[in-house]
Amino acid sequence: MPFFTKANSVASPKPKGRKEKRKANFSREGKAANRLKRRRTDVHRGDEEIESSSSCDEEQLNQIKKFKPEDSALPDSDEEHETAQEKKERLAKEYIKELEDLKAAAVADPDDEEQHSVSMQQQLRNDVLKASGKLHKKVAQNYAPPENHTISILHCKKFQHKTITCIAINPVDCSIFSASLDGSIVKYSITGERLGLIKSFHQDPKESKPRHKGAVFSLAVSSNGKYLASGDNVGMILVWNARTLEYVDKLKRHMQAVMGLVFRQNSLSLYSCSLDRLVLEWDLENMAFVDNLGGHSCGVLGIDALYRPSCITVGGADETVNVYAIEDDKQFQFTSKQVSIDGVKLLNESTFLTHGQDGSVCLWSTNRKRPLQHLKVTHGYIAPPSPEPHWVTAVAALVNRDLAASGSGDGSIRLWRVDIQAHKLFALQRIPIPAGFVNSMEFTPDGTKLVAAIGRTHKQGRWFVNKKAKNCVIVINLMTLKQLRVDGNGLAADDEGSSDEEETTNEREAGIDNNSDEGFDGEGSEDEADITSDIEQQSDEPDDASHGSESNNEEANEGLVAEDSYDKSDRREEIGENDAEERPTRKRSSVLLKPKRR
Repeated sequence: MPFFTKANSVASPKPKGRKEKRKANFSREGKAANRLKRRRTDVHRGDEEIESSSSCDEEQLNQIKKFKPEDSALPDSDEEHETAQEKKERLAKEYIKELEDLKAAAVADPDDEEQHSVSMQQQLRNDVLKASGKLHKKVAQNYAPPENHTISILHCKKFQHKTITCIAINPVDCSIFSASLDGSIVKYSITGERLGLIKSFHQDPKESKPRHKGAVFSLAVSSNGKYLASGDNVGMILVWNARTLEYVDKLKRHMQAVMGLVFRQNSLSLYSCSLDRLVLEWDLENMAFVDNLGGHSCGVLGIDALYRPSCITVGGADETVNVYAIEDDKQFQFTSKQVSIDGVKLLNESTFLTHGQDGSVCLWSTNRKRPLQHLKVTHGYIAPPSPEPHWVTAVAALVNRDLAASGSGDGSIRLWRVDIQAHKLFALQRIPIPAGFVNSMEFTPDGTKLVAAIGRTHKQGRWFVNKKAKNCVIVINLMTLKQLRVDGNGLAADDEGSSDEEETTNEREAGIDNNSDEGFDGEGSEDEADITSDIEQQSDEPDDASHGSESNNEEANEGLVAEDSYDKSDRREEIGENDAEERPTRKRSSVLLKPKRR
């Protein structure tokens, strides 16, 4: 009996017959042979490992001896052991040296006014703000009068004979993409040359790759110029290569028409909104759906986003504006008295504009739930006796600038100067354009051109039809006063002083406030009377008596400017107590006063 025994071991039964004995013998022989093979292979492997390790050591020694650098070629010990902080200091010194070289070159060049007026500290601060997307510049007063602007017309009659619904501009090369109710997408250069075409399914049914089968209502280009996204009337989002216009992928989650698409700046995050009342987030780096952000009680008609991981949407008939803070998982809602909010555009991370079907444009801040300023009937009435105003169909804005534009069906585009500190919009210019409805607008990143999509009808329906209009894309070349001076064609009024000086702009605003209570900054041209005659302004909390007098007066309905009836307490909350005390006293118009009863 063995000394060590296994617990609960069961002895194998002995074979009884001949067959069983043979099987047992074969199994024993096979096991013994396998043991011998394992021993031999283990010994052979050990020899190989020893040989391979020794050979590897010899090869490494030979390589070290062969490629050993000379003492003169060795790297500097300081650069070799440079810490992260030392690297930052070295790069900062190199950057400051580059700025000093630029400053020296600016001193040699007397025409460079920008470098002369900006100090080194201010230049560094501007570069930091520009990298984070927070640099705000005042450029609105630098533009020449509207008669100096030139307009070029782009159209593709064969494939886009229906209304053009939307446009998008590539921020890298400023190429223009336009889409129409035909389902086709055309790519133009900024000079007007046609660079490519994406046909719809009905225009090229033999093509095997996915194509849009219906109207395309939204376009968006990523900030790196790599991807182009397009959304159609059946809820399909197709992704294309923006350079070659080749198909990349499709994103399907919406059930109805995709009315808005926007990329977050410096990212491949895509936000979409649809008539199915949903707002979705996509990741185009992985071509995947990320999250459902929520929505509105009605179809979502507009969306916009900038650098932060958030987006802003408008709900059309529900008269609300929603801001989605994705990182905080919060949603902020703003309400307005506009009939239907059809679009939204961000000026910066905290200020935005909305437009509606009642012809109004509102200036908003994320710090207040009501609009800072509500401008009514900004583009006049459809017919003089008709009480229905022109719909504001599109709004564009220069990011972190004080320039905005609005378009309608009245045959003109209006430029506005945005004073964020005073919470006001000032009428700047009125640019005549070809007849038609402005369905979409966008500035180029440098602000030198304004691109607009013109159609015979509104992009969402045939409520109004202009038979004289042509479906096209127009590019407005915005001339500046500096360009006019260089060309020698500047006006005498341009030599009165630089438009960037705050004193001159404040004096102009004060002069306008003495004459009219509207807060519109006119240029003294013939368009000033037309602009102020068909624009009405409504404050956040209007006075009941003045509002009633405006509605009862027959002359007020003929296009007279409504009187500003801000309450003094609200006024001080908006522009500060100091500004309210410095403003001149206002004179009430005798037209708006009720007649005395005898």
